Amino acid sequence: MSSAVGRGGSLSREFSSLLSRGCLCTWRIDMDALEDYVWPRATSELILLPVTGLECVGDRLLAGEGPDVLVYSLDFGGHLQMIKRVQNLLGHYLIHGFRVRPEPNGDLDSEAMVAVFGSKGLRVVKISWGQGHFRELWRSGLWNMSDWIWDARWLEGNMALALGHNSVVLYDPVVGCILQEVPCTDRCTLSSACLIGDTWKELTIVAGAVSNQLLVWYPATALTDNKPVAPDRRVSGHVGIIFSMSYLESKGLLATASEDRSVRIWKVGDLRVPGGRVQNIGHCFGHSARVWQVKLLENYLISAGEDCVCLVWSHEGEILQAFRGHQGRGIRAIAAHERQAWVITGGDDSGIRLWHLVGREYRGLGVSALCFKSRSRPGTLKAVTLAGSWRLLAVTDTGALYLYDLEVKCWEQLLEDKHFQSYCLLEAAPGPEGFGLCAMANGEGGVKERCRYLLPPSKQRWHTCSAFLPPGDFLVCGDRRGSVLLFPSRPGLLKDPGVGGKAGAGAGAPEVGSGSSSSGNAFTGLGPVSTLPSLHGKQGVTSVTCHRGYVYTTGRDGAYYQLFVRDCQLQPVLRQKSCRGMNWLAGLRIVPDGSMVILGFHANEFVVWSPRSHEKLHIVNCGGGHRSWAFSDTEGAMAFAYLKDGDVMLYRALGGCTRPHVILREGLHGREITCVKRVGTITLGTEYGVPSFVEPDDLEPGSEGPNLTDIVITCSEDTTVCVLALPTTTGSAHALTAVCNHISSVRAVAVWGIGTPGGPQDPQPGLTAHVVSAGGRAEMHCFSIMVTPDPSTPSRLACHVMHLSSHRLDECWDRQHNRHRMVKVDPETRYMSLAVCELEQPGLGPLVAAACSDGAVRLFLLRDSGRILQLLAETFHHKRCVLKVHSFTHEAPNQRRRLLLCSAATDGNLAFWDLTTMLDHGSIVLEAPVDPGLPFRLCTPFLTLQAHSCGINSLHTLPTPEGHHLVASGSEDGSLHVFVLAVEIPEPEEAVGEAGLVPQLRVIEEYSVPCAHAAHVTGLKIISPSLMVSASIDQRLTFWRLGHGEPTFMNSTVYHVPDVADMDCWPVSPEFGHRCALGGQGLEVYNWYD
Repeated sequence: MSSAVGRGGSLSREFSSLLSRGCLCTWRIDMDALEDYVWPRATSELILLPVTGLECVGDRLLAGEGPDVLVYSLDFGGHLQMIKRVQNLLGHYLIHGFRVRPEPNGDLDSEAMVAVFGSKGLRVVKISWGQGHFRELWRSGLWNMSDWIWDARWLEGNMALALGHNSVVLYDPVVGCILQEVPCTDRCTLSSACLIGDTWKELTIVAGAVSNQLLVWYPATALTDNKPVAPDRRVSGHVGIIFSMSYLESKGLLATASEDRSVRIWKVGDLRVPGGRVQNIGHCFGHSARVWQVKLLENYLISAGEDCVCLVWSHEGEILQAFRGHQGRGIRAIAAHERQAWVITGGDDSGIRLWHLVGREYRGLGVSALCFKSRSRPGTLKAVTLAGSWRLLAVTDTGALYLYDLEVKCWEQLLEDKHFQSYCLLEAAPGPEGFGLCAMANGEGGVKERCRYLLPPSKQRWHTCSAFLPPGDFLVCGDRRGSVLLFPSRPGLLKDPGVGGKAGAGAGAPEVGSGSSSSGNAFTGLGPVSTLPSLHGKQGVTSVTCHRGYVYTTGRDGAYYQLFVRDCQLQPVLRQKSCRGMNWLAGLRIVPDGSMVILGFHANEFVVWSPRSHEKLHIVNCGGGHRSWAFSDTEGAMAFAYLKDGDVMLYRALGGCTRPHVILREGLHGREITCVKRVGTITLGTEYGVPSFVEPDDLEPGSEGPNLTDIVITCSEDTTVCVLALPTTTGSAHALTAVCNHISSVRAVAVWGIGTPGGPQDPQPGLTAHVVSAGGRAEMHCFSIMVTPDPSTPSRLACHVMHLSSHRLDECWDRQHNRHRMVKVDPETRYMSLAVCELEQPGLGPLVAAACSDGAVRLFLLRDSGRILQLLAETFHHKRCVLKVHSFTHEAPNQRRRLLLCSAATDGNLAFWDLTTMLDHGSIVLEAPVDPGLPFRLCTPFLTLQAHSCGINSLHTLPTPEGHHLVASGSEDGSLHVFVLAVEIPEPEEAVGEAGLVPQLRVIEEYSVPCAHAAHVTGLKIISPSLMVSASIDQRLTFWRLGHGEPTFMNSTVYHVPDVADMDCWPVSPEFGHRCALGGQGLEVYNWYD
């Protein structure tokens, strides 16, 4: 006992916590047995939470993320770059704001005194950040206020705090004591507050009450301490709660943001003088949801809200700019750097973005008409194209070709040919030294024919776009029916040994067609060697682009595909959707910085959209896509020309589509993370060293870790699956890629087939794996990932994704011939959990078990390395929503390897199935389906246990050295259930019939912890036969000791991610210990040492 207590008093602190929760009576702790056990010590190494606080301090930016502070500097090449993360500065509170103490000389470039506050916590730190080096000089204690802190202000060395029930506190941050507290007579709950003034005598508070009013009062007018002060003014106008306010003293303006989706501007004069007049001079509507933040600048008003839009207004209420790019539930924090004309936003997606104000970002010159109509230029315009961003070509129905130079600003006729009167195609390209090339074609075949390519027979089908795949061996075409076709560029190409393998004939074998050229020779028509029919639906393919060995296609179905040519066959790699509402994708361009932009039409607007930053870079109101248009982008400028009302219209923007240094930190997910799964670990050599922003002196012993990078997959309610790289050396996270194939929320993910590039015969650096994801609308996707070293990326890694197959229950039902005999699958069925069961039978791929919300456990069979996903069997044994499935194997000497499956439902029942027996030929476990098109039926499970009284949200198993299995489950009532399961297989001579060979499951030991957590247990992992970790919505990561009877509480750590939905733990190395990733409304990674 004395030994355990002597370890820093942590035991007594945990006992006090348990006593306060009233749960100690349910635990039996053997203190003598704990004396020799080294308790795990969990420390947080990474947090990705909504950014709730931002503040510019000179050439520095402070960002609050949970209790951590991120410090960015302008010292690195003139661009913001993170130099420090201060962890756990505000304890268990979330940071909501920073207040920097004004210095007499105004110098904040070397040192600053910063007050950090949030919720009920306050801490003051003195920091030095000169010459790009961050150092903490002094830190006060963490002071806990009695109420929520809405605002803080420095008053001659002390702090004035506006508290949540309309009172003001004068606080000494050095000593940590309250000097004076003054309440208001109206003790209502506040939703926001703003403190004005530099001394206690002139201090003014503007309080946003829940009655939707602004209360202005003066704390210094209190005659004695704790004497309530009546409000001097009450201002009404908003019809919703006021979330934020900002005061501009130089112009006497006050701005407020409200729940009613509006921003109001008030003329208030000097608020430090009582009795002033308040006038509403602006009522601004521009947001489509609640407005969270507002900030007044000398020339602008900045607002941001729940619609993920940051708006820039004039003081007269006119919208000047709109910044869109954050994903999810809104922008929580804004800051401004007026000297640099920057606006910085922090969102719920954990992203931080920097935007340029007017004159620095959208350097658009607007839309201008080029005044083509003239008596000297007869005819009607038919086509237009751009030769670079400075020259424009147009052709009329009279066959005349005109050139417009943007520098000279005049039209010049180049030629006139009657052959191009009725129909003309026009293309141009800029050349060196001011020259350019122009190509014109008409319907008479005026171009010498080199080869003819034939489409498969079909009505109303024709080519819409094409591109040669470098080095020119193949031609990729898109047609009006949405299909993509691959043609050999010349006859006899497929016979060349250096061009791919043997290709099977695609749809439409090579046929002989007649054609004429200038020489009168007949040409042989070549049929496609590979076809992807109706890839873009029935609306047609709009563009084909080849880049870095991949083929990119766009269509009017609102999607763009990444394709790959292997063995003369087109293979889809990835399908991605554009921004919401843009269903007509017209093209894809690679801009000078190497990123990709999508061109398309949204209603009557032409849109340039960036998939990387999720923002609309340019929007032009052109009238729609049914017109001739052209687009050009260079490092100098972007141009978009189109025909409208018989004239040529031109939109130009200096700087093009490149937006450098906009994203300070990439966002993760826009909604809650529903599943976290670790794939594997990559070891990077010294040549791939990842830069670290953590000072070496601040690292704890052992936390530097090996030069390893963990690859983790997260899925979310925002319909995306994200592949992350988590280096052990930096405490950072890098999003490698995002898969957006799902049409609804993604709730589960499973991994199988983990290996290395090149396979076992030729292993290469990197990692490969197959991934299955599933979620809403009964939708499941299978894809493969390959992560390889790449020194050109910030993470030093590159991830390549290839989509393999997909499955939807309703689409499967639609394909049945006798579907009128069957009950249609509910389209709202959700897959709640997945488990991969890898089989030993040759020729069979792995099984994927899915827990379904309609009460079924379904088994899918993956064949051909995941390219075929087939529904094999199902059972409705639970008759309730199935929440979890988990697979495990049983291996014993001289016995066959057994594959077992466990499922858990909302009624607290656990069911166990023997998949090995099920797959045996003629097994009695499977019942033949009623109809040949239906899946098999699973029979009754071998064992059913009532583990909990309500739903089971977490489930895990682990084999023991004795040949048994530990099974642990966590429930919605906060309880844990642990039992030891024995698998008994009868000897062949003892078995009676086929049923006698079925293994029997028997419970040897069974324990329950009824009050393990105060809320749902959503994460559970058995690390070893003696250690188990659990996580709950009560935000506690708890360690349990196993193997000595009932699970024994050891230690608990409070984490900062709300509403945790999943957890995964894995060992890293002996010196680094274990890592644990928690996903919910954010992501947090812990590590601990045994």
